[in-house]
Amino acid sequence: MSRLTRKRHASSALAAAAALFSGAAAAALQAGEAAPPFEARAAQAGLQLDYSLRQALQQGPVVVYFYPAAFTGGCSLQAKAFADQHAQFSAAGASVVGVSPDPIDRLQAFSADAESCAGKVTVASDAGGRIARAFQVQLQAPEPGRQNRRGQEITHERAERTSFVVTREGRIAATVSGVAPALNVAQALQAVQALQAAAPAAAASAAAPLAPAGAVLPTGVIAGVVNAGTQIELVGEGFKGTEGPLGLPDGSLLFTENQGDRIVRITPDGRSATYLSGANSTNALALRSDGALLAVQTGQPRVGVLQPQVQTLAQDFEGRSFGRPNDLVVGRDGSVWFTDSGANAPAAASVPSGAHTATPAVYRISPQGALQRVAGGIGRPNGIQLSPDERVLYVADTWGEHVLAFDIVAGGGLGPARPFAALAGFRRGASGSSSGGSSGADGLAVDAEGRLYVASSAGVQVFSAAGQALGVIALPRAPQNLAFAGTDRKTLYVVGRGAVWRLPVLTAGVQGRAK
Repeated sequence: MSRLTRKRHASSALAAAAALFSGAAAAALQAGEAAPPFEARAAQAGLQLDYSLRQALQQGPVVVYFYPAAFTGGCSLQAKAFADQHAQFSAAGASVVGVSPDPIDRLQAFSADAESCAGKVTVASDAGGRIARAFQVQLQAPEPGRQNRRGQEITHERAERTSFVVTREGRIAATVSGVAPALNVAQALQAVQALQAAAPAAAASAAAPLAPAGAVLPTGVIAGVVNAGTQIELVGEGFKGTEGPLGLPDGSLLFTENQGDRIVRITPDGRSATYLSGANSTNALALRSDGALLAVQTGQPRVGVLQPQVQTLAQDFEGRSFGRPNDLVVGRDGSVWFTDSGANAPAAASVPSGAHTATPAVYRISPQGALQRVAGGIGRPNGIQLSPDERVLYVADTWGEHVLAFDIVAGGGLGPARPFAALAGFRRGASGSSSGGSSGADGLAVDAEGRLYVASSAGVQVFSAAGQALGVIALPRAPQNLAFAGTDRKTLYVVGRGAVWRLPVLTAGVQGRAK
């Protein structure tokens, strides 16, 4: 992929909507990608009809939401929430269509049910899951004997609850997943309203000249981190997933293209090329002091060495396979700390049918190779990082309101979890509760002064070594991970939603450790 240094102002509508969210499943199509046009048999208000996404887009943006099965608890709640917000979606110029693998006769009743679609929401039948697979939505195999609330057996696959906001041009503006039904609807409405708000500016600038080379947007001031007006450069976009950035000693950067099953290297002058293909869908990278390249891998879930020789370090705990190893960091003593998001993560579908998977947890592999589970009880452990003195371990909980901190004790164990930093991007779940909420907290990085950088729904949030919020670096799309790179380690790379950005910073990353 060639270096991209210019970006049209007309893309602001898409970026504004996409920047709101980062809770989407890793496999689902992301902002900027083309939405697959589809036709299906559908129902509205108890009547059957033929639905065409292409025709619907001629009238305005469309929210395409996938759900597991009609007349189940969460799906009825979500359909009712869309029905209750019907006027708000219409006011923003958007329509809504639900998609599930249910047979059309069941959806015909669902579309008219007062406690579900209430005659206001169109629902399309995706028997066989063709449409879900086109959008790369995860499908779960049917469970024998499972029934909906009407006592009807659910014999079809169940789609992961995911909403896509599709622009009139047929591009995805936002992907919402991994949140409670009511929050899914609320975030989809926010994205639609962001498109509506940004549309006039986009139209006015459609014929404007290209932005200055390398400039995406300027930052605000964060003392010791960035000066006001520092330019954020878009290095590249259009990648099939972007995760796991890692600075190399020569000043270049590696990141993983998880959905494309390759690792990409970016040179200091911004050129990108494939570094390694077929790496078992690697998600995050780390370097050991001996130069070995380590990775958490999601194809067949494991933690291992990619170079110089392929080696598995851990793939299960107490006989249970990992669900989705997510991130890792290597200490100076050779300890490997990593998170496993567990069977609730999208990639858990890759675990062989019938296998038991470990619950979400934080693990440590000792320098001697012993595996220990050091922390549990975290909703969705994601990013992981060590303080500069390696006395504290930080863990990002995507579903939580805080980054968690643990004191490292003798023998490599951890003390009790404590809330370290409150995340501005946290959105509460249904009825305002913290349950079912999401902060989008993902990757973590630390600088030489002990500041913690968090990729979350709000952008890159920066906290002092004491957990005080110092500011947010805003980006056109919600970030997923970040790392310091460059020979002086004073370039901050941020990846997410198929894009890579970078900006110069005032304080370098931790010396003597790759991340």
